[in-house]
Amino acid sequence: MIKKICLVLVGFGVTLGVMFVSSKTKTLNEKDIMANNMMALYIEKDGTYEKTNAIPKGDYVLNSSKSKCSNGAIPKWNSNTNSLKLSNLTKDNTSCYLYFNLTESGKTLAKFNLTSNGEVKEFTGPSCYSSSGNCGNKNMNQNGVYEAEDDFGTSYYYRGTVNNNWLVFGQDTINKQYIWWRIIRINGNGTIRLIYAGTSSSNKTAPSTQGVDTMITPRQTISSSYPRAVYFNNPADDNTYVGYRTGGTGKSSFAETHTNASNSTVLDEIVNWYTNNTNLGTLADQFIDVDTGFCGDRQVDKTADTSFQGDGYGTSYTGYAPLGRFINNGSWKKTQTPTLKCGYKSDGSIDKTAQERDLYTGPSANEGGTKGSNGKIVKGNNTLPVPVGLITSDEVVFAGGFGGMYNKGYWLYTNQYYWTMTPGRYPNASVFYVTDSGNLGYGGVHVTNTGARPVINIKANVEITGTGIDTDPYVIE
Repeated sequence: MIKKICLVLVGFGVTLGVMFVSSKTKTLNEKDIMANNMMALYIEKDGTYEKTNAIPKGDYVLNSSKSKCSNGAIPKWNSNTNSLKLSNLTKDNTSCYLYFNLTESGKTLAKFNLTSNGEVKEFTGPSCYSSSGNCGNKNMNQNGVYEAEDDFGTSYYYRGTVNNNWLVFGQDTINKQYIWWRIIRINGNGTIRLIYAGTSSSNKTAPSTQGVDTMITPRQTISSSYPRAVYFNNPADDNTYVGYRTGGTGKSSFAETHTNASNSTVLDEIVNWYTNNTNLGTLADQFIDVDTGFCGDRQVDKTADTSFQGDGYGTSYTGYAPLGRFINNGSWKKTQTPTLKCGYKSDGSIDKTAQERDLYTGPSANEGGTKGSNGKIVKGNNTLPVPVGLITSDEVVFAGGFGGMYNKGYWLYTNQYYWTMTPGRYPNASVFYVTDSGNLGYGGVHVTNTGARPVINIKANVEITGTGIDTDPYVIE
């Protein structure tokens, strides 16, 4: 049941010793409210309200149409600072009835028993580093659900050795089997990000977590040794080929090189799989989100490697922003800094042009886009022919992978090479991938040993049953 919170503030003008005069504004922070015992907080449960002493955190927003104050005062709640702003104050002894509703993220989170004890943990950075080049089980004390900010708010993601993020949705129309997925994370807007995990004849018997069947079957076999391998792009002789969608070759500007005019080779394979091998297209309008998108961060970073000082077009030697998050002058960093935000610069500011170029959305995404956590529109590029992407290098590291260090103990490990959609560098247009030892690596887009695991976003308001374990997966009704 979606919870609603009623917050009642009574007589705080007198309690705080503040005389309100015509049309004044007053902001009350959490400390003020708690110290003066001005709050009566109720949580609705089974149609009635239960009293509690906690102020709503994070996943709650004020229902402005329902909330009322006496004397014509207008309330506004800031969930980031947990403070109440009252405007149009004309009298003291003003009281308010404030109703807080769960955000879409909160609603979705409430549907899942994310961990055995419901705990959500704070990410403190990758802990996996070893001079031997093998993580082993070093970061396996970091198991469960963690949180980090994305473009839309607080995202909740699965990390380490977990078995409660299985979900069944859709069917493979070629083999007449159920499609199984693993939940990467709940996005900040409440949508659910899934990565393909294979198919099964039963919706209660999970496919194997390892092997070629964790990837889709391409139309053409390019390597007998790796039967599920697909090119990310082929050829690899221009900066444009680091893109999930590409632009022009031999151009003299970054903008012309990365216009998103054409599908990458891997996207063509995904379109074919989605359209001809599954029933996902018939389910899309009701269940699949098209606005949240998938990030292929192509911002240029000249700090990652002194050899790559180009500007991202033609055959200029160029390092892209993700390279700088994981690598320094050809060596994997001991401290790697993933992000779930798309188009953010190293100083934390946002490059709006980058976000609208590299956040792949569509088809038919909302013209205005979706509002981010700062209230501004996150537009995306609306260029995808189908609403499917790939995992990002950053999501791999958040999940428990690590650049350059083996890890066979976390849930994304499949004993196979598979692509991310994250650019690395040029020359020899390169993107990041997950290796058959579970670590994050990068290499040419035309290698012949790497497969594809599609990623989709499910709408926040879907009805879901199950517990998420491999014998009782979440099922979208």
